[in-house]
Amino acid sequence: MKHWFSYRGFRIRLFKRYLLRNWGLGLSVPFLIVLGFYHFVVTYPYFRNFHEWKEWTVYIQPVLVSLFAIGLSTVFSFGVIRRSELKDGFFMRRKKMEMLARYMFSNNIIERKEVKTEKGKREKLSFPKAYYRSLGDRDIFTFATGNKFHNQVISLGKTLSEMYLADLTKINWEMGYISYEFLMNNEGKRINFEQVIAENGKITLMQGVVWEYDKLPHMLIVGGTGGGKTYFIYSLLYALTKEGRVHLADPKKADLAEFSNFKAFKGLVCHEKSDIISMMEEAEQLMDKRYLYMKRQKNYTIGKNYRYYNMKPEFVVIDELAAFVSTLKGMEYEKFFSYVIPLVLKARQAGVFLIFATQRPDVDTLPGAVRDNLMCRVTAGRVSPTGYDMAFPDSKDKAFVNKDIVGRGYIDIGSGIPIEFFSPLVSKNFDFVDYFQKLPSMPFTDVTDIELTVEAKQEVNEFYDEIEDFEADFVDNVKTEIIQEQVKKKEENINKLMAKANVPVSYREKLNKES
Repeated sequence: MKHWFSYRGFRIRLFKRYLLRNWGLGLSVPFLIVLGFYHFVVTYPYFRNFHEWKEWTVYIQPVLVSLFAIGLSTVFSFGVIRRSELKDGFFMRRKKMEMLARYMFSNNIIERKEVKTEKGKREKLSFPKAYYRSLGDRDIFTFATGNKFHNQVISLGKTLSEMYLADLTKINWEMGYISYEFLMNNEGKRINFEQVIAENGKITLMQGVVWEYDKLPHMLIVGGTGGGKTYFIYSLLYALTKEGRVHLADPKKADLAEFSNFKAFKGLVCHEKSDIISMMEEAEQLMDKRYLYMKRQKNYTIGKNYRYYNMKPEFVVIDELAAFVSTLKGMEYEKFFSYVIPLVLKARQAGVFLIFATQRPDVDTLPGAVRDNLMCRVTAGRVSPTGYDMAFPDSKDKAFVNKDIVGRGYIDIGSGIPIEFFSPLVSKNFDFVDYFQKLPSMPFTDVTDIELTVEAKQEVNEFYDEIEDFEADFVDNVKTEIIQEQVKKKEENINKLMAKANVPVSYREKLNKES
């Protein structure tokens, strides 16, 4: 149905390149008014009757008051704007308009017109018609077509998706305009608890978000109290216990300690410091034994992982890692990480995977050699800026937004690009205790018959030397493949949306060649 008037949103104009700066100055005005009033009431009367202008000490108070007021106004303005950005509020929308204005200016999407003045001629600059509109979890960017920037604006879908780290969901092409609609909130991709499936070395965590642990091993989960971290771990256990065997450690004797009462987890749960260290030692030994098991198979092939030999994976989950590490003293700390480091570096092919959960992933909790090799990173709930920097060290320029939604956070499945994430939704009627109590024995590959003799250990070490370079190259290649696959999916999605919007085939082919 056609309307007399269509509201397209806020018009993007040249001055919006400095929108946040201008708003910052605007928020400072009340402080400047108070400062002016102070100088009018106090400073001006004093200097009006003062004649010793060379006495420098008389300037100290007015200068200090001015500096204090300006500094306070700057901190206040920055704080208000930054807080709004982190809450995805008013100033985040202004930031998006500013980003678009800067993009258009830097890419010369500008109309130039000569106008006559009393002094001659001058060039007047303006943007062609472009609009931004926010509709809750959706953002719509609209551009005028049929002008000299026609070819540029009809190919902006991919660029805008990358700029705003959002999913393009719809392209609407009408006479004179093209609109791009983006999903800025991934909550619509959230899956139910029962839909979390682990199979063939992959686990589905959200629609379109799959962690391939066989290729990009080990996970780091960061989340504070009440953020949904525990329920996310439950979701992982729900799926992983069907795929292989899970070992649990809960140093705080909290949520995971209860699993020691469940038949399926008998002998696989610990919470005492010495037991957790022993668990990691056994995990390293398990890795060695599994490699020996693989090497002794008739069909042994260099480069093939545990799955090639029909082996089941092993998962080691430690909750509240920071609390545990803080209790380690001297040699205990060295001993614990002497088991962890070989596992994060070498355990992928053997099918032994680590999952660490913590409230703070600082250097003391996770040394760089460990954290850098935890390929999948997840946050749940509210996390401090420092926490985001530690969880996603390669994405310090990204604006991470905290929202009061349980289970919401960010995830990087190994590509180096964190995206908004919503952990699986758990029904209020679902009883975890009842489910895990009834859980049958977890599948596993028995390697207890293999002895780690001196000769066997030497054989394993030689094997590690063989695969060391292969492992590093393998992970790097997988990262590249995942990034390329994500780009391909985005391009395919854009092509589908453009076809749906009746964009001419000639344009689509041209855009594909340019990209």
